Amino acid sequence: MKTRSDKSDSGSDIKVPIPRVLLLTSTLGSGHLRATQAVEAALQERAPTVIVQTLDFWSLLDTQTAQTLRQTYLWLAQERPDLYERLYQLDQHTWRDIIEHHEPLPAVLVDGIEWLAASVDKDTLLEPDGSTYLIDRELFRLLRILLVQRARKVPENGVRVRLASFLIRWGWARVARRLQAHVQAFCPDVVVATQMTPAALLSSVKIRHGLDVPALGVVTDFGMHDVWLQPGIDGYCLPHESIAARLQAGPDAARLCAIGIPLMPNLNNLPSQPEAREQLNLDPNAPLVLVLGGGLGLGVDTVAARLLADTVYVHLLVLVGHNASALATLNELAARYPGRLSVWGWTDKIEVFLRAADVVVGKPGGLTVAETLACGRPLLATCCLRGQESFNVRFLEDHKVGQLVHEDDLSTALEALITNPVALAETQDRAWALGRRDGAAGVAQAALTLVQSHHHHQKQEAPRMEWMRHIVQRCLVRVDKLYHRWHGLQPVGEVLYVGRTRYRGPTMTFADGTQLKSGDLMGTLHFNNARFPRLEADTSIRAAFRFTRLMLASMRILAEQERKDPLFSELEVYHAVSWLRPHGAQIGFLTEPVPPGPRKYLSSVYFRLLVWAFAPAQDTRDTANPEPTIYWLTREQLQQRFGQKASADNKEGVSR
Repeated sequence: MKTRSDKSDSGSDIKVPIPRVLLLTSTLGSGHLRATQAVEAALQERAPTVIVQTLDFWSLLDTQTAQTLRQTYLWLAQERPDLYERLYQLDQHTWRDIIEHHEPLPAVLVDGIEWLAASVDKDTLLEPDGSTYLIDRELFRLLRILLVQRARKVPENGVRVRLASFLIRWGWARVARRLQAHVQAFCPDVVVATQMTPAALLSSVKIRHGLDVPALGVVTDFGMHDVWLQPGIDGYCLPHESIAARLQAGPDAARLCAIGIPLMPNLNNLPSQPEAREQLNLDPNAPLVLVLGGGLGLGVDTVAARLLADTVYVHLLVLVGHNASALATLNELAARYPGRLSVWGWTDKIEVFLRAADVVVGKPGGLTVAETLACGRPLLATCCLRGQESFNVRFLEDHKVGQLVHEDDLSTALEALITNPVALAETQDRAWALGRRDGAAGVAQAALTLVQSHHHHQKQEAPRMEWMRHIVQRCLVRVDKLYHRWHGLQPVGEVLYVGRTRYRGPTMTFADGTQLKSGDLMGTLHFNNARFPRLEADTSIRAAFRFTRLMLASMRILAEQERKDPLFSELEVYHAVSWLRPHGAQIGFLTEPVPPGPRKYLSSVYFRLLVWAFAPAQDTRDTANPEPTIYWLTREQLQQRFGQKASADNKEGVSR
């Protein structure tokens, strides 16, 4: 981390970190992006030297595939809200079973993908355009073909669903690797995620690949989906204390903090209602209803038409966002209802429109609810896309600052509020008290605090852990020496020790015809653990390369000693138990997993301790997951691969 030098009050130099912050978001709709922009603005206000980078989850996918998936999400939410709700309710354990444990797809997920597959026009949406990640397009097309056939009741035996499950897991793994590359390239001091899917992806990358970077989750709805709770996320910023209270009994309580949804700085300096109406050139005394449809402007034209037809005195202020078709329809309505309808497109001055209104009608997205409450206005929701919006509607109703209203009842609900000034003022006061206008500043402070605590922890823990590692290392070396002496092990090259023991087990017959019977002598191979720290490799790849080179040299020495030393002449088979399965196969051993049971568990624990104590590369120590493995090598195979019988081709292959 870079630093800048400032002066303390006493005049002495101090080092102040210049943090690098990665903001991880999703542009599915505009709410998560607005929250991210608010956090960035607050970070720059608190730490002007901060280096901020924003990464959209969808940029990790092929452009057209991402666009198709986003469009399909909107279709699903609007056309099949029941199916969308069932998909949304899948918890993190279900997704983890699919992604990590190779469990079959649940029926509701198959239904959702089938609906998606049948809805997409592959010929118009997935044409070649020179984009990156084109493999995503082919994976998506294959997934669509598989499940369209299933949806059409093509006879099958479950192979298509299993293949679809594999494609989903593979796709998730590919996106995770892309995220890992972005994180490692930027080298952030903290990652702030404003949506649960990229947060879950980040957690997966941290756990699987050992990324040592703190992560902060920013929940932008008034409820917390189970998928948010990930082991790789260090803390969560919640919109309200009531959400935190529901989770206080769980194991994640220590990671929760009620800060508020991050809103843009403009909401810290709000105009009065008369000032707002003057800015927008609106009637200062007319009952005014603001109609919102989110960044996509969903349903605003239908709601406006109904209100204009059902009321005679209410004035409407409509924001259509990026919905061009709604804008055209509303302009026609404005001509039919002169003076009662004012139409606006996208604006970055949402607080002026909210403060100008008496009541807000709209889509209950998390940012919309937060901005409405921050401006002290009640919200009537005319539609709810289920899923996360259900949290927001419930929050409005629980605190008596809004409700879900059917379009047929909207005019009645509005009249009940607007014609009762006392009730309207009380509702507005409750909304103002609930609103959090400092959420972005709170999130920025939480992120910077996480950077400082992580930096301090690294400075404190690194020397202590290294000291402990060396102590454990020395103890294990002494244990190894006693073990070698007790069993009469002899060094072979730099990384191997060899001993002799009697085989106890059923008769084994190897591919070259060698038989091993109970009571036969066999050789036992053991690593020279003390040699590992001296590999002097700063990455796991370099360590593996250097170890393989030394291991091959030791095997050649073993092959030579077997021909010359009587101690080895009667050994037909060599046996070992270790964790380096890929290296064992590369060198020429026959490998098999240790059967489940106490022996496997104890071996796994012991191997983890060995890796932590002896592995020379930090990334190996952080990410290794030793799997106890049994190795077999016959005398004939040893001589063929490493002895005088080895051909020139084999020698050339070893040198490579």
